[in-house]
Amino acid sequence: MRNFTSSTSAIQYAADLYNVKEVTLHGTADLSFWEGVLRKENLFPYCEADKAVLLLSAIDAKWRGFRFKEFVIAVGICFDENGTSLDGYYLPHAFNSSKLLVFSERVFFKTPYFRGNIRLENKLPASLRVQDRNEVLLHARMSIPGTPPIVEYLEWEGPIFLPNNRGKFFAVLAGEAEMYPFSSETDRFEIKPSARHQIFQQLIDSDFAGSVWSLRSNSRHAKSKTYKEIAE
Repeated sequence: MRNFTSSTSAIQYAADLYNVKEVTLHGTADLSFWEGVLRKENLFPYCEADKAVLLLSAIDAKWRGFRFKEFVIAVGICFDENGTSLDGYYLPHAFNSSKLLVFSERVFFKTPYFRGNIRLENKLPASLRVQDRNEVLLHARMSIPGTPPIVEYLEWEGPIFLPNNRGKFFAVLAGEAEMYPFSSETDRFEIKPSARHQIFQQLIDSDFAGSVWSLRSNSRHAKSKTYKEIAE
C-alpha cells in the first residue's frame, strides 16, 4: 500500500506565484500505453472517452524578483482503476529556463526538470515552443480562431506524483482562462524525438492529440515541498 507523510490539511506552499502567464494545450492519448507507463508507478490513468488525458503547459513567471519560464508535461491520474475522477497528475518530465532553478528542483524537490529554451505567447495566436540546445523538441501554435473563447475561472488543487516512486508534491493552479478548441486542420503541432528526453517519443508512440487550448494572463501557481513515500 502507498502512504505519504503529509495530509492535505497541513500543506504549506514552498512557492506561491501570482500574475503568471500561461499557455496550456490539453489533449488525449492512447489509454493502454499510459496504463503501462503508470502501472510501474502504482498509478492509474484518468480517462475520458477511453483516452488518457494529458496537458502540455508553459508559463512565464517571476519568483522573488527572478523571472523564468517553465514547461511541463503531465498525465491525469485516478486513485481507482476505473479512471473516472481526476484525482491528480503524474509529472514525467519538465523544463525550466533557469539553470539555478533546475538545480533546485532536482536536488531539493526531486522533480524531473531539465534546462531548456522555452518560448510562449498567450495572446492570439497563442504558441509554445521548447528547445534543448539547438534542437526544437516541440512547437505548437494556434491559428486565428473563428469563434470567441469560452471564458471561465478554473481552479485545481491536488497531488502531483513524481517518476520512480519518488513521492509527490501538492499544487494549486487557478485563474481565469480563455479556452479555444484545438484544430488539427489549421493549428500547428510538431514533436521531435530526442535521445536525451524520452517523453517526446512517448507522446508520439501514444498518439497524443490536442483538444483544447487554455490561455491565462494572471494565474496562480503554487507548489509544496515534496513528500516522500513511507512503507507499510
